[in-house]
Amino acid sequence: MVYRKILLAAASGVALIAGGQALAQEAPAQTASVPDQAADNSGGLDDIIVTAQKREQSLQDVPISITAFSSESIAALGAQSVGDLDTYTPGLSINDSSVTQPSYTIRGVSTDDFGIGTDPAVGIFIDGVYSARSGAALIFFNDIERVEVLKGPQGTLFGRNTSAGAISIITRKPVDKLEAAATVRIGNYGKHRIDAMVNAPITDTLFLRVNGVYNKRNGYLTDAVTGARYERENNWSGRAALRFEPSSDTDITLSYDHDDTDKDGPAAIGISKFALSQDPEGPFTNDVLKSREARILNAVTLTANHDFGPVTLTSISAYKKFTTSNREDEDGTNIRARYLDTENIEKNSSFYQELRLAHSGDTLNLVAGLSYFQERGRQTSRVTAFTDSIDTTLNSVVQFPIFSILDGAGLPVFGLPWIEEMNNYSRNKSYAAFGDATLAVTPKLNLTFGLRYTRDEKNFSWLNGPRFSPGLSAVTAPGALYNAIIGAPLFPDAAMIDVNTFFDAVAGGDVIFNAGSLEGIRFTSKRKFSDVSPRFVIDYKANDDVLLFASATRGYKAGGFNSVEINSFFAPESVWSYEAGAKTELFDRRLRFNVSGYYFKYKNRQSIVLDSAAGSAVPQYVTQSGDSEAYGIDLETQFVVSKSLKLSGVASYIDSTWSKRVERDVDISGQPTGEPSFRFVLGAHYDHRLNGGSSIFADASYSYTSRVRLNGAITDPVKGSDASIADLVDFSKLKKLRSSREIVNARIGWRLPNDRLSVALFADNLFDVRTPRTLNLISAETLDTPYVRMDRPRFWGIEFGVRY
Repeated sequence: MVYRKILLAAASGVALIAGGQALAQEAPAQTASVPDQAADNSGGLDDIIVTAQKREQSLQDVPISITAFSSESIAALGAQSVGDLDTYTPGLSINDSSVTQPSYTIRGVSTDDFGIGTDPAVGIFIDGVYSARSGAALIFFNDIERVEVLKGPQGTLFGRNTSAGAISIITRKPVDKLEAAATVRIGNYGKHRIDAMVNAPITDTLFLRVNGVYNKRNGYLTDAVTGARYERENNWSGRAALRFEPSSDTDITLSYDHDDTDKDGPAAIGISKFALSQDPEGPFTNDVLKSREARILNAVTLTANHDFGPVTLTSISAYKKFTTSNREDEDGTNIRARYLDTENIEKNSSFYQELRLAHSGDTLNLVAGLSYFQERGRQTSRVTAFTDSIDTTLNSVVQFPIFSILDGAGLPVFGLPWIEEMNNYSRNKSYAAFGDATLAVTPKLNLTFGLRYTRDEKNFSWLNGPRFSPGLSAVTAPGALYNAIIGAPLFPDAAMIDVNTFFDAVAGGDVIFNAGSLEGIRFTSKRKFSDVSPRFVIDYKANDDVLLFASATRGYKAGGFNSVEINSFFAPESVWSYEAGAKTELFDRRLRFNVSGYYFKYKNRQSIVLDSAAGSAVPQYVTQSGDSEAYGIDLETQFVVSKSLKLSGVASYIDSTWSKRVERDVDISGQPTGEPSFRFVLGAHYDHRLNGGSSIFADASYSYTSRVRLNGAITDPVKGSDASIADLVDFSKLKKLRSSREIVNARIGWRLPNDRLSVALFADNLFDVRTPRTLNLISAETLDTPYVRMDRPRFWGIEFGVRY
């Protein structure tokens, strides 16, 4: 049934395009006037062409705060995924330590909940197609044309609304000539990555482009007890695109994407008194039964464009399906009485349809569209423990170590597995109408108004099945023994009762996910949301090299449900964002200086927090709402020192605070949200042509991020999270955890003209700065086992490239 809907919607869009050929006028199509992307022969800066407003424009002419990366920039930075670009983007932070559960932050607002009951604040679009789930959003770069990072709410230009910003990834399209390229990267820790591309014209109107990447690396962390290596990489992905151009007005592209990832789950570096060391840089061990992170992703996209003359019609039809699993250690020890691992298992399929009209003229530029999004998801949150660690948990929470008592009575109850699950099912639909119009009031002054209407329908279910502990069912004892333990005649004295039955009678079922009377019953909640969000922009071209702009934009994100808490709900979030800035090019385009200042105010901002959840003896990651506000400034600059040398710098400052928020029973209103205040990156690019036409090149960058700003949920002397682990960790060994961070990357190489052959040496994190990236307390309050995850070490190697 789903496939029939997909084919019907796709066919309708293509039919509109194809039918438009017969209606097209003989007059040549209108096109936006944009500067050439080629290098400026005068020695000035190259133009950066973007399509953020659904038409080709120079970055300097777009009144939106954007950071854009061309394919050349991505190659020069050695970026392997979008997670490698945050260092060079003011206001963007990406935690990609988990491929299936990455976290994206723009200007302090995060997409950090991987549950299927919520929507992302930062939208990821791949060739215009929305990725609703973080598990499918982090793709490995290969044959990428451009990446655009748009800051602030986006809704009037995209088919799906985003409240914090959007990351748009544009792949290269098939072309009418034979091309081929390949790159081999070899590095430390057994790294080897191979990517290749072939483009071939089949006929004068039909072109095929196929690319793929294979990547493998050994682990860079070593278990001090077992010698096992952790953080291994293993993935391959590919893309095939077929492009049909029956005329100069019509362009139809069918593409297929596949990804197969099978790697280690993130390692937990124990820092508790039960770990091998309380120093995050000291020896560690994990005992997770099978650490694994895997993803299988398949996607088909049909994009059709037809130029009618006055307007261009675009249809995007996409179907995506993926499965992911991520099992990881949650205690950072090898002590069975402290054992805990979690596994997130997800299956998701989605269909996306967008129809968009665009008009570009001298006085009016217009975009208007309709979009439909449908998603079906299933998620299992699985927790695995042993009866030993369940005993520790019960002793910590209710001072009733039931299995120790039974062991003392001679029953073999220790060392047995204990598995609990919470299952979620979602069926979501979203409908939207959006438009954006820019009117040239004068040759220098433009006014823009955009409007978006969104309707979201969500159907969400929870199902908590019985725990899996078969070993306890095999252990039996007379009822008299149990009666003596609890001091009450619960069972007939002579009856043989298994331990599972006894546990259910006295403890009430599950320990992690205790649904009470709802155990085994599927509970469903349905919600509908609607929103209208406008966008206002004014921009003024002071002269050919200076653009001034100001904007006011409303953003929205639908409400949702906490995956691990039955019948939970959080309200929709909304934001008003105000921004003003300038984009300038000076000294015959040798200096580019872009600056923007902003202020935004959120209502019901959704943010994940580790807190108590109904029916659970262990804290859970749940989404809570609060009001927040922030002001800040973003800077980007480039300077051409000479024909061979270019310097660059980006910087961002933000002051983000909660206006209304309670965490861990601490009122943190008026306190920081946790975002570091200041970040900057300094870079240099050197490219010098030698006699004979070959050239040498070098790139270097230095990035700095200030320390994390803390609030009372962490620092409160009684209820704060630091106070809760004060007796478990040595804070003198955790000084780097929230301190400032400095990273240097470098690259040097040689190449023939047109990149026919190239070789380069590279080093990421050149000085091998190793700092704890995150502190995790999911098992701290019950098992006394907090842990950290570490930043990546230095990676270095050599890269060979050929191009035809």
